[in-house]
Amino acid sequence: MTDEPGTGTPVADPPPAPAPAPADADADADAQATPDTEAEPDAQAAPDTDAAPDGGAPSRSRRFTRAKVVGALAAMLVTAITATAVLQWISAAQAEDARASLESERALRLEVSGAASAFSRALLSYDYQNLQSTRSTLAAQATGDFLTTYDAAFGGAMAQVIVKLKATSQATVRKVYLADVDDATAHAIVVVDQQVNTSEAIRSVKDSHLKISLVKEKGTWKIHDVTVLGAASEDQYNLDGDDKKKD
Repeated sequence: MTDEPGTGTPVADPPPAPAPAPADADADADAQATPDTEAEPDAQAAPDTDAAPDGGAPSRSRRFTRAKVVGALAAMLVTAITATAVLQWISAAQAEDARASLESERALRLEVSGAASAFSRALLSYDYQNLQSTRSTLAAQATGDFLTTYDAAFGGAMAQVIVKLKATSQATVRKVYLADVDDATAHAIVVVDQQVNTSEAIRSVKDSHLKISLVKEKGTWKIHDVTVLGAASEDQYNLDGDDKKKD
């Protein structure tokens, strides 16, 4: 305090001017004031960080779903491959069985065809000098009462005519048609050409048809019955120059 001049009355000193606030204080004040306005973005952003764990659950679920789908597709692929392999094996086995069946049937038909062809050729081929040889050949290929029928047709008087005319015959099998072939019986139509030479003429018979029944005995096909169905044409050239033709 100081004395007022001329009065001696003490006068109070003026209060000191406030010191200027430090710059740091202003900054702190601003920092304290800003949360009222800037805290909201932080508050809004917070759920993003908090939701991250929750957001991971759908991602893991999607990964799990994809894994199940991939596993299911892989299982389906394996099943399809296995099924395809099984079908291919079955198809191959069936094809092999069908091939074996066809081969067996083909072999059977070849046996029957061969027996019918050989018999027809032997039946219509002969030589007047050795008729017994023809009969023996036919006896080995036939069964049942065929020899009785053959002897009735070609034995006796017929054999004497063949010898008298010095006849020889040569037969050529052209075709064999098979029907009703199984493991025990069969039927065939055999088409044969025949040429007969005698001391008087040459006779040509075209397309003679023989109906033959066969049976299998002890693993061998035998001729059981024969029926001559006729020929397509017959030509005869007489050695004395008189030709004849019969259709």
